[in-house]
Formats: sequence, C-alpha cells, structure tokens
Amino acid sequence: MIKRSSFDIKKKILSLVKSSPLTFAQLERKTNTGYNTIKNNCDELELYGFVNIEKKEKHPKSGRPFYQVKITNKGREFLREK
Repeated sequence: MIKRSSFDIKKKILSLVKSSPLTFAQLERKTNTGYNTIKNNCDELELYGFVNIEKKEKHPKSGRPFYQVKITNKGREFLREK
C-alpha cells in the first residue's frame, strides 16, 4: 500500500469541495482516509485560507452537530494553478 502525501490529500479535499460543501464524514469516505487525517488537513487548509469550516448545529438526518467544509476563492485559484 502506497502512503499518500499530505499534499495529495489536501488537493483531493479541495477538488471534492470545489463543486459543493461536504462534511468531514463525506470527505473521509470519498478519500478513503481516516477522520483525524481529514480534520487535520482541513484545519490546515483553513489556516491558509483555502477552505472555510462551518459548524452546523443539527444534521438533517441524524440531528447531531457536524462540520461542513466549503472552498474559498483562494482555494479555487490554487486548483486552477495546479
């Protein structure tokens, strides 16, 4: 099994949230990566201004709080350059 670089995971996250906001759990499934890896990479992307992470109080299906990741204009520009 080949270990993916943190950079590859961040690029994948950005490309997935480009079209619509996703939750940490959705990103976890779509990237086949653990929750903590997704959370840590999203936190770093937010620190650099590529995404915004919003805490929502109630998930429509489960009723539990969740986080939604949205791409910023800076994140879109980064994807265009790569």
